[in-house]
Amino acid sequence: SSGINAEYGVTRNPKAHDGGRAFASFLKPVIRAEVQEGLMAATYIGWGDLERDGLPLETDVVINLAGRSIGEKTFWNQRMKDQIRSSRIDTTTKLAKAIQKAENPPKLFISASAVGVYGLDSSKVYTEHDMPSTSETRSYFTMLCEDWERSSQLVDTPNTRVVNPRLGVVLGHDLPPVNDLLKMALGPSMAIGTGDQPFPWVHISDVISIFEHFMNDEEMSGPVNVVAPEIIDNMKLTKELGRACRSKYPVGHLPAGMFRLLYGKERAEALLLDSPRVLPQKLLDAGFQFTLPTIEAAAEALVQELSRASPGFGKIVEGRQKAAEK
Repeated sequence: SSGINAEYGVTRNPKAHDGGRAFASFLKPVIRAEVQEGLMAATYIGWGDLERDGLPLETDVVINLAGRSIGEKTFWNQRMKDQIRSSRIDTTTKLAKAIQKAENPPKLFISASAVGVYGLDSSKVYTEHDMPSTSETRSYFTMLCEDWERSSQLVDTPNTRVVNPRLGVVLGHDLPPVNDLLKMALGPSMAIGTGDQPFPWVHISDVISIFEHFMNDEEMSGPVNVVAPEIIDNMKLTKELGRACRSKYPVGHLPAGMFRLLYGKERAEALLLDSPRVLPQKLLDAGFQFTLPTIEAAAEALVQELSRASPGFGKIVEGRQKAAEK
């Protein structure tokens, strides 16, 4: 909208890395297309600045993607779990307070969440009408998502619309864990564990379009499932990545225990081994059109993206394609 005057990034350090920074880099073309001429450069402010001075004047939209990436290949321990939690809950709370204190609050607050908020009933397809899991044995990530969404709720700010995008695994050629799975697909395609576990997913290009939709659709509020409309399992993902890489190898299986060792049990299960089946019901009801609604199309796009970014990878895929055409 014309009221967006500049692109601001709130960070402790402009060079710091977190899970949201990868998404933010993809969002820049959308945000900058709506910035007034002459104010194209990003301006970074610290959390201390935010608490002291409040939000920048004439802020129309606040997009909160802060959070340490759960896909890092870092030892999984209590310290990391605490950092993952605080990087989401504390930062979201600070932004919510800043919005509530603003003289002219923004029109929209988009604050990320994840599909991990749902239960794990394999016979059920979850939509936004389903309540978060209430199981006494709900996981660390389920409780994290609940608290994450709760921390974004505003008090006495009726003119600010709040949207909580419940993200599935976002597919991008340089985003974990798919960046690793793509490289593995050059060899024998390997499903993880049994391969029948659900894999709620969405391509990064559709995430950007969905966020833009949030800005333009004033009826959209509350939790919104940001996943592709095609529900797949890990075996389907593995086959389509292998096909897109022009692999002739049969699909095998990698032991789930390997990923539990690599990522830690809780994180491996949340990312790759034990996810809910989720449908983007609100987006479908709103008439949103996905650019990449099927994993077949998304896998092709991922391989093309990685081929451009890594010419060596692209040459291997091109060579396989030529061999297949002979």
